[in-house]
Amino acid sequence: MSYLNSRHKTAVVFSCAHADPSASNERFLWLGELIYDVNPTYVVDLGDGADMRSLNSYDGRNPQAVVSQNYQADVESYNDAMEKIRNKPNQRKYKRASWFGFEGNHENRIKKAIANDPRVEGDKFGISFSHLQTDIWFDEYHEYTNSAPSLYQYDGVLYAHYVSNGNYGTAMANKHHGYSLTEKLSCSATVGHSHKFSYYHKAEALPNPINGLVVGCYKGKEENWAGQANREWRHGVAIKRYLDNGSYDLQWVSMSALQKEYGSG
Repeated sequence: MSYLNSRHKTAVVFSCAHADPSASNERFLWLGELIYDVNPTYVVDLGDGADMRSLNSYDGRNPQAVVSQNYQADVESYNDAMEKIRNKPNQRKYKRASWFGFEGNHENRIKKAIANDPRVEGDKFGISFSHLQTDIWFDEYHEYTNSAPSLYQYDGVLYAHYVSNGNYGTAMANKHHGYSLTEKLSCSATVGHSHKFSYYHKAEALPNPINGLVVGCYKGKEENWAGQANREWRHGVAIKRYLDNGSYDLQWVSMSALQKEYGSG
C-alpha cells in the first residue's frame, strides 16, 4: 500500500530551523515541497524556528558580532521562512495538514528581553512576541509554561522543545537521549533543542511499544560558537507514519537529500 494513499495518520516533525538573516531560507522551500508530497495529517514544529540572534545575551562584549544583528531582520527572516514552507498551495480535495508549533528557547528571547526591560515592549515601535505571527502560521501553538517549554500530546506522543532534567529546568541532553526520554516519561516522546539525533524503541513497553526521539535540527549553516559540535548535529526532518497511540514507523530525511530532490541546482 502506498503511504500517500494510506488512511492512517502521518506527521512531519522538525525542530531548530533557526531562521537567521545571515543564512539562506531556500531550505524552507525544500521542506514545503516534502510536506506537500507526503501530505501528512499534521506538521509539528518543535521550536527555535526563529533564531533571534539580536536578542542573545552572549555577544555583548563582541562588537564584531553585534554590528550585524538587527531585531527587525530577525523577525522578517522567520516570517519569510514560515511563508516559504507553506508556499506551495494544497490543491488536493481532501483536508490540508494541521500545523502545531512549540515555543523554543530562542523565541523565548523576546519575552526575556521584555522582562529585563519592559520599556522596549511594543507591537508597533518596540519588540513583541506577536511579531512572530504564531496565530497565523499555526493551528495550535504552545508557549512556555512556568518558564519552561510546554508539553503536549498528539496521538500518544508527548512533544516539547525539550524535556527538563531535575528540578531546575535544565534541558535533558545525554549520549542516550532517546532512551532517557522513555525512561523519564514512560511514554513515547519527541523533542528537539540539542540539534542531535537520537532514537530509541522500547518494544517491551506495555500496553504498547514506546519511542523516544530527538529530531536533530534544520539549521542552514554552521555556528562559530559551537566549534566541533557542528559535526555532531544532524540536519533533516522526521516523518512518522502509521501513528497510533504512541507507535509509528519512523523515516528520517536528511537536508542534503531534500536539496538533491527539491533544490534548484
